[in-house]
This record gives sequence, structure tokens and C-alpha cells, in this order.
Amino acid sequence: MKKILLSLVCIALLMGATSCNNWLDVNTDPDSPSAETATVDVRLPWIQYYYMYAWGNANFRSNLTTQMYAMASRAATNSYLMEWDYAQGHSTTAYQNWFIGAACNIPYLISTAQAEEANHYEAAALTLKAMGSVMMIDLFGEMPHAQACDGATLAPEYDDGDVVYAECLADLETAKALFSKAQPAAATPLSKGDSWFGGDASKWVKLVNLVEARMYMTMSKLDPANIQKAVECINASGIQEGDNLVATYANVANASTCFTVGDAYGPNTTWDSAAWGTGQRMNAWYVNLLTNFKGSGVEDPRADKLLPSAMYHVDLTAAGDKIETFEWLRDCGIDCYEPSGKQIKARHVLGNCNAYLSPASAQDDKARVRTYKNDAILNSYNSVEDFIEGVKTYYRVPEDITINVKSDAVEITYQPGAMMVVDSEPLYVEDIKYVQLRADAIFETAGLAANDMNCYYSGASATTRALGYVQGTGTFYTRPDSDNDIFTYAEACFIKAEAAFLQNNKATAFSEYQKGIKAHFARMNVKLNEWKAKGCCTTAKGFDVSFAYAPIEQADIDAYMASDAVCQSADEITLSDIMMQKFIAMGPNYQNWNDMRKYDYYSLGVYTEMKEPAYRPGTNSVVGTGRSFFPRRWMHSTHETNYNNSHCAASYDKYGTVQGATDKSIPYVPVFWDKDAPSI
Repeated sequence: MKKILLSLVCIALLMGATSCNNWLDVNTDPDSPSAETATVDVRLPWIQYYYMYAWGNANFRSNLTTQMYAMASRAATNSYLMEWDYAQGHSTTAYQNWFIGAACNIPYLISTAQAEEANHYEAAALTLKAMGSVMMIDLFGEMPHAQACDGATLAPEYDDGDVVYAECLADLETAKALFSKAQPAAATPLSKGDSWFGGDASKWVKLVNLVEARMYMTMSKLDPANIQKAVECINASGIQEGDNLVATYANVANASTCFTVGDAYGPNTTWDSAAWGTGQRMNAWYVNLLTNFKGSGVEDPRADKLLPSAMYHVDLTAAGDKIETFEWLRDCGIDCYEPSGKQIKARHVLGNCNAYLSPASAQDDKARVRTYKNDAILNSYNSVEDFIEGVKTYYRVPEDITINVKSDAVEITYQPGAMMVVDSEPLYVEDIKYVQLRADAIFETAGLAANDMNCYYSGASATTRALGYVQGTGTFYTRPDSDNDIFTYAEACFIKAEAAFLQNNKATAFSEYQKGIKAHFARMNVKLNEWKAKGCCTTAKGFDVSFAYAPIEQADIDAYMASDAVCQSADEITLSDIMMQKFIAMGPNYQNWNDMRKYDYYSLGVYTEMKEPAYRPGTNSVVGTGRSFFPRRWMHSTHETNYNNSHCAASYDKYGTVQGATDKSIPYVPVFWDKDAPSI
């Protein structure tokens, strides 16, 4: 984090907000502000954007560890998070978007705001500084803070997590005081630069209180008094039913791109990380929460919205130019513990999944005939017969495929329109059941229309787009114009439920738990109604996808609330009920990982039916014992180990590391608030 780098980054960031054609003119062109002259309304929305990009990236990657998500490949850097086999490479994007995109601009925003007495901008800057700094501590444990963005320190010292948390709480208190004061008439109105709340200071005050509540609840293991502080902060926020603080996005046709990673400004930043590519999938553990919560046998009415579905059993017209009939296949989730179907081991133990399905084409008879050797089949199945039965689970005979059993192989001919992997590895044949998470945007990824964000990507994308052959409906949180939930009423309810349970007040815990589930349904329906109004329930080619986009019927909500998936009395309520329903309601939020670490994953019985990933190679990290068996933090990025290595390594010395900042034991060292197992 060198001074020169920070100055250049600030200038580069500001350039994204202007129309200047020559960056060398930044000191003379009045339309291109420099780092020193940028107005508060120009700088704030870009800090908000880059904070949100870091947050969206942290959300997806941390929820690979919580087993919400999975990767098709077991060798990609992000896959290590899913495998609990941490490496350094996954740490960079959240780090660089926070520090290089957002944090380095905050001191300038504060000083400029103070100069014109724009106290609401100063308060917003302090709020964002606290939110981003807390996120860095939650992810990394320690981090440069006091000297991080002072513009003078070439190698900033590390601050311990508890110190940073305390300073952030102080900043949030200052922010509340500043928001409570009216700005002078001459000051720039907050509405001019606030991309989140349109300048509504009351929403900012609400957010500040709620961020404090979240922090205190995260620190509940350190001091039980923090539990009551969390409740008091929620009460002080005044949040009530229907209050949801969200950042909104758009499926834009064209856009400039951010300088950190080259993604388009406009679309949702969680989509950028979780659903822009082709390798992301859901994890079977999470799918089970929505289809068989705690073995209840109850399907959650949110399942079709939170899980992607794809067309299968497709019949084409004789000319092959239209889809005549089809069915929907909802994602099964990659099985990371045990075999699914007829395979002999968990899918990732056997090898990578194949992310490139293609529709069989009548114009390429050779490609649609695949020969699977018996020897290869028996690497993944107990018998050839099991392989054939597994195939028949997802392909109709003879509508989708014909099967020719030979002495040493199984030959399958895929009928035109059947989705297949163009490869003769039998392990890949059942991969059709893992629906990709991708959602197509009209910018760069060639979505068919702004209100058609379904995925048409395949090994023959021109064909699938021409036919309207949906390869994935996307999910509620990961479409190009999905909202980012900054803080919701549902989260507030679940924090109060957790707090009440820990205080042995089961009546309040039960009441808030029920409110939290209902609040999440209500929050989802706000967005689902919006999508319905935009025409998202029908694809550009005229296919009905309302099951994925339409609001959830009240009768279905009522039936779920009365079902065995939901606790029905205060006497029966458990912490597991609360935290696992909170997990669903939070969506891909890195707070899930905070909660899971706080309660030692599944070892205390809070996150039931969870297990260690079956494929955990241990090549990148050292698997510990006891509490250090579970991942506890990210390793620092190469930006720190390359340019600030002495301080980075020194921050780990107290843990007895032997290889400095890249010691493989680091991911299993608890962060400051995660010291001891709670008493529950």
C-alpha cells in the first residue's frame, strides 16, 4: 500500500466517474477532478460501489466454506475454500477492492466533507470505513488500519482485531452524532451522492445501529454483556417489519468497467463473483436445507427461487429449430460428503465436474454418439448396470438417448436437443443434475433481453440462445439486477432470537424466530413482485419461468410455517432452529461464516447434517485438531506478503507460525472474537 500507488488509484477511481479522454489532464481539466479536488458527491458513490464489490466477493467465497456453494472444478483457487484446504490466491479480490477501490478514498472524503461542513458525507464515510474494516478483520484476523490509508506510510503496521473493532464502534458513534445534525444550506446535500439511500439520513442512522448490533452479536463469545448490547442497538435502530436496507442494481446494456477487476458497473456485485462464470454451483447440503430441512421431508417454497433450474427432457421440432416440449430440472447440489445416484463416492472425490454441457445436434452425428468404456465406468460405479441406471435417472429412453450395451463398453446416442457432455468419460454423464449458477446479463454475456436473465450459456451457446434453451434460471440473490441486502428486518429478528435464546428467554426467541422466517418471505416477495412487473416470468422466447421469478403464494408460506420444517413452540425451540433458518434468510452473506465459526460449525450441534468435505486434500494447508480442525480465517493476499511482508509475518508471530505470513497453519487460527467454544 505505497503512497504512490494509493494516489494513482484514487485518480483512477475518479476517472471512472468522468468523461475525460486523457488522464494526463487531471490536474488542469475542470471536468476531471484530481484526488484533492473531487467533490464529496463524486467520491461517495464510488466508495459505496467498491465496498460492495469487496463485500459481494467475500460473500461468495466465504459461503463456499459454509457449504452454500460449490465449484465444478476441485482445482480452481476458489475450490480450496469449498474443500477446507485454504490457499492464498482467494484472498486478493475482496482485499484489493476494499483498500484500493474504497478505503484509500475515505480520508479524502472526510477531509473534503469537513472543509465544507458536509457532516452527512463525513458520517457516511465513517460508516463505510467501519463496515469495510470490520469485514477485513472478520476475514483476515489482523490488518493495517490506523496507518493503512494515511498516504504517508509505505509499510503500515498491523492492528489487532479487537483494536480495530473498538475503533470502528467509536467511528459509528461519531457517525450517528453527525447524521443527527442538519447540514448547512451551502453544503452538498447527501441526496446528490448517496447511491444507497438517496440521501435519507434516517436510513443511515438505522444502518449504523444495526451494524453495531451485528458487531456486538459477533463478539458475544468474548463477553455475554455484548448480547444485550446487540439487542439494545436493534431497538435503538427502530427497524420494523418491512424495513430492508438494500443496494439496487441494473441489467445494463452497456457500461464502463471497474479498474480493479474489469467487471461492468451496473450489475449486482454478488452476481459478479457468484454467477458470471460457468464453474459455480450449489452445495447439496444447502439444497437439503430447502428440500428436506432437518429431515422433515418438507420442501421450502423458497426453493425454486433460491436454486437454479434448467430445461431437460427437451423435444425439438422435426426441423430442430424450436423446442416443442420440455421439463424443468432443479439443481441437486454437488454432493460433497457421500455418493449421490449410483456413483460409488462423493462427486468431488471422483474428480472435477464437467461444466460444459452442449445440446446434441442432428448436424453432428459423430459428436452425439459417445462410447463409455467399462474399465472407466468401474472407476466411478460398482457395475455397468449401476451406470446405466444412473443415466436413466436423467435421460429418457428412447426420447433422449438410446443405449447399446457392448462387451467392453456402453454406447449412448444422444437425440438432438438432449443436453450432454461431449466427452467419453462416464463420470461426467450425470453432471447434468448440477445446474450452473450463472445468469446471463445483456452486457458482455449476451442475455436475450433486460428482463430475461436466464442462462443460455452452453458448449453451443448460439444454439441454446437461438432456441431459448434455458441452462439455468439463476437465483434470487445472483442475477444481474438482484439486490444486495445491506441489512434486513429478517436479520434483526434472527439476532434478537439468538440473543434471547442465549439469555434463556425461549418465548422471545421463538417469537423472533417466527418473525424472522416470515420477514424473509416478505423481503423476497418485494423483489419477486418487481420481477413479475418487469415481465421476468416469461423468457424472451416465450417460455414460462414464473416458478423462479413470481412471488410466493401466501397459502404456501402459511403451509410452510405450519410444517415440521418450522419449530412450533417456545418449549421446543433450539439454537439450531434459529441459526439454520437465519442461514437461509441471510442468503450469500459472509455473516454466515461468522455465525458458523462462532458455533464451531457442526461440532456443537448447531449446523446439523453438515460434515467435513469428503475431498479435503490438505495440500495447501495444515488440518488441525479440535477447534482448529475448521477453517477460521483467510490467509493474507499477495499484496501484503509482497509489499508489507515484515509486518504481515510479525502479526502471526504470536501464534507460533514457522513459515511467516504464508504458514499453512494460518487458516486454522481463530480471529479475536472466536477464541473459545460457547456454552449453549
